[in-house]
Amino acid sequence: MAQIRFFLPALVLLAATGLKAQQTAPASAGPKIAGIVKDAVGAPVPDVEVGVLKDNRLQQFVNTGSDGTFLLTGFTPGTVPIRIRRIGYAMQFLEIDSRAPASSALEITLQTVASELQEVNIAGSDLVKLHQFFEHRQQREPFGVFLVQDDIRKLGPTQPSDLFRTVPGVVISSGLGGNTLRIRGCQPMVWVDGSRMPGAELDEVIHPSEIAAIEFYPSNAGTPPQYLERTNRLCGSFLVWTKTR
Repeated sequence: MAQIRFFLPALVLLAATGLKAQQTAPASAGPKIAGIVKDAVGAPVPDVEVGVLKDNRLQQFVNTGSDGTFLLTGFTPGTVPIRIRRIGYAMQFLEIDSRAPASSALEITLQTVASELQEVNIAGSDLVKLHQFFEHRQQREPFGVFLVQDDIRKLGPTQPSDLFRTVPGVVISSGLGGNTLRIRGCQPMVWVDGSRMPGAELDEVIHPSEIAAIEFYPSNAGTPPQYLERTNRLCGSFLVWTKTR
């Protein structure tokens, strides 16, 4: 019995030490993309959205800190498409190999652009593209919401979805992948320059600075026939018209 009493504390101590080591053992590190975002003179840029794209849709994103740094994790190893954007700077798209050591020490330089929501003259090519918009507004104004550059500039949106925060029936939810818009609980259809964007959220396909005009129909009522979707009768549609680049 004396031997049992002598060894018992030692056994308990060893067990506790092993448990502590198990609890504090670091988890295996997965792939990551990290770095710093700077401006043209080398100063860190905070609040830059750095996002991972999958099938041209935003899968996840982070914002840079006050020191311009960011860290992305939780994706499959390999080549990862990322998007970098902030108002006042040109948007960038990069493909990063997360298996390369350089992927965890990126230095990204943003180029400033003129005030992104400033009033601009509409080019001739824009007028051709916007012919449908002005025609729709003239014929269908009671059925939808129609916004041009001047309206957008006055509202000062961070995301295109912000343009519709006060529109009755529109529900906007924020998540890790950005804002989602729902009408009667279902997803509105998005069209860009006449092309259908299946399954896309409005914020994923355009930045406010790139919009020449936008029209929104809360249901099929009043929607131009070429943009009608039988399976989307009550979900509404966004028709986006972009500036010429």
